[in-house]
Amino acid sequence: MSGNFYERLLAQLLTKTAAYHSSLTRKTLYNMSLRVTAVVVVSAVCGYFHVMSNLEAQTKQQLEKYIVERGERESNIFLLAKDNLTLLRSRLLQELKQSDAASVDRQFQKLYFPWSDGTKRSSTQISQKKFDAYRYPTVFVGRNIELNAEDKRLIVTVYNLIGAYGLAWSNRFAGTYFDSKKNIDISYWKGKAWGLEAPADLYIPNEEYFTVATPENNPDRKPVFTKLYLDTTVNMWMVSAIVPVYKDNNFLGIVGHDIVLTDLIKSTINKKLPGTYNIIFRNDGSLIAHPRLTDEIKQSQGKLRITELNNPELSRIFKLAKQNRSSNVIENYQDQQYLAITKIAGPDWYFVTVYPKSLLSQSAFYTFVFILISGITILAVVIWLLLSVLRKQVATPLSELTHAVSKISAGEFDINIDVNRLDEIGQLASAFKKMAIELSNSFCELESRVEQRTLELQKALHDLQQTQTQILQAEKMSALGQMVAGIAHEINNPVSFIYGNITHIEGYAVSLLELLESYQEHYPNPPLALQQQIEEVDLEFIEDDLPKLLHSMKVGATRIRDIVQSLRSFSRLDEAEYKEVNIHEGIDNTLLIIQHRLKRDSNAEIKVIKKYGSLPLVKCYAKQLNQVFLNILNNATDALSEVTTNQPRIIKISTQLTDDNWIQISIADNGIGIKDEDIKHLFEPFFTTKPVGKGAGLGLSISYQIIVKTHRGKLLCDSQASNGTKFTIAIPA
Repeated sequence: MSGNFYERLLAQLLTKTAAYHSSLTRKTLYNMSLRVTAVVVVSAVCGYFHVMSNLEAQTKQQLEKYIVERGERESNIFLLAKDNLTLLRSRLLQELKQSDAASVDRQFQKLYFPWSDGTKRSSTQISQKKFDAYRYPTVFVGRNIELNAEDKRLIVTVYNLIGAYGLAWSNRFAGTYFDSKKNIDISYWKGKAWGLEAPADLYIPNEEYFTVATPENNPDRKPVFTKLYLDTTVNMWMVSAIVPVYKDNNFLGIVGHDIVLTDLIKSTINKKLPGTYNIIFRNDGSLIAHPRLTDEIKQSQGKLRITELNNPELSRIFKLAKQNRSSNVIENYQDQQYLAITKIAGPDWYFVTVYPKSLLSQSAFYTFVFILISGITILAVVIWLLLSVLRKQVATPLSELTHAVSKISAGEFDINIDVNRLDEIGQLASAFKKMAIELSNSFCELESRVEQRTLELQKALHDLQQTQTQILQAEKMSALGQMVAGIAHEINNPVSFIYGNITHIEGYAVSLLELLESYQEHYPNPPLALQQQIEEVDLEFIEDDLPKLLHSMKVGATRIRDIVQSLRSFSRLDEAEYKEVNIHEGIDNTLLIIQHRLKRDSNAEIKVIKKYGSLPLVKCYAKQLNQVFLNILNNATDALSEVTTNQPRIIKISTQLTDDNWIQISIADNGIGIKDEDIKHLFEPFFTTKPVGKGAGLGLSISYQIIVKTHRGKLLCDSQASNGTKFTIAIPA
């Protein structure tokens, strides 16, 4: 009877709810669609203006950073040229005061060869093709030039200096030269004998690279730069950096660098932000580089001016750049552009990046379309979900209740229904409340056990990770130590052989040179053939360079021997695992291992300041302690490599014996520091603050295990973001 009653009751409820459900669903979906559509349209419009505003701010910031970096980068070659030439001028004036007249006259005779065209040059006309332009500079003296003693002194002194500096500077500058007001040129161009190939009618005092530095054109005697010009001797477009040379207010001439502009023009055209283009022009409007006017610039031989072109856009860019005094990034409203402007130091050229505003509006429009399409898609999903919810809340519960009644009548008590309803369904479901509560309690108990088991597994996994990490690091360091010790052993024998024989070679060389000098004293006038052979092998150069060469070889062998000894000491495979060691020796060996990282770049050299206290020998695991030093010092060099300012990069290492008989070692750097939220995770396995691929997160974790658990010591870190980091190691003495 009870079963039949509930079946009839459910049938009536389903019939009434189905009719109501149909109308309610239709009405709800219609109202919801209108409201969501309005929200989507408003959001898309607001998103467009918001994205446009953000893109403008981000673009200006990006252009500001980009133009400053480009200006500094492109200025480096010109600033370096000024510094080199200033140094060369100082050395020239200093050497002129110290040169010896007899030596000058003897050397001048080797540089002075008259040619049939009336000029004098540094090689005979017959042997000019055999001239070694890689090792020696060239000398050019114009027609009908009479040279006095001072001129000869000047030529010899300049020749020696340019010969010494020219090759070293040739990797950055095409040519290094000195030009005299008497139409004399001493120059070095790697592999190019400029002075031997110059035309006989060349008159240097009339050339632009000379006239820009004369007293009447440069009364302030400051470094100057020429305009863009084509060097006909080497057929290259370039600009010259010029520094005038005065001796006691007497204008002697100029020293100069030839700067080839091929790389500058290529990087200006090719290295750009997406969608933009770069241009360079002089203060007078002469174009240096433009991606669409390269051929016109070449045809005009570097004299193409913006004012001569019928290009209103380019004229407005030039005018705005000249008038700009406030910011590196300004807006060209008429052409809808952002202009990022900077000056290249030295020649004071304008470097301008043109960024069309259409790039921003296009990105903002794509965002608007994305929001609109996403909103419509979400609307469809919401309507579908709403339809599902209505079906679930009205039709499905009735179906589930019917199914539950069927299961109960069949003797199955595993059911899950809503007992909180106030309608007939809720009243019917309340009869099964007791069973539902019991089932819930069972689930709660099971969940508690699962959670407890999960915690136990997490702890076991953490312990396993630590064990694996320690085993991995121990195996790695053991293999590294064996490899380092093996390499050191293999290198040690040949290095010892070389080092031991250099002393004998040095003695033999000195004896041979003394014997040769005695021959020259007793036979000052050798035969002509022997004299020619002496000149061909450049005996004076060999006598001067051979001792230096032997000394360099001795220094190099000593350096290799020290490195081998440090590698053997660092690996310590031939020593006991636990023994008394000198802490300072371990630190010094570690520093020698990473010496290549400390001095890899002269502009980013890391200075190490050591302040060692008086320490006794410490009984410890020396190899493991060296590993800790290596990990911390490597982290310090990594942090200092990311410093972008010009501040000195410093690592300070100090040691002391504390009053409570502990050895304390401090390693501090002035690098980028560590954030407060990262310090508490610093010694956890696999935690790292470095980018992906640059750190495994094991170094400090292993170091912590070695100091705290193996040596029963302390490892502390004190750091603040942008203010450096200090690690303190303390172990019992």
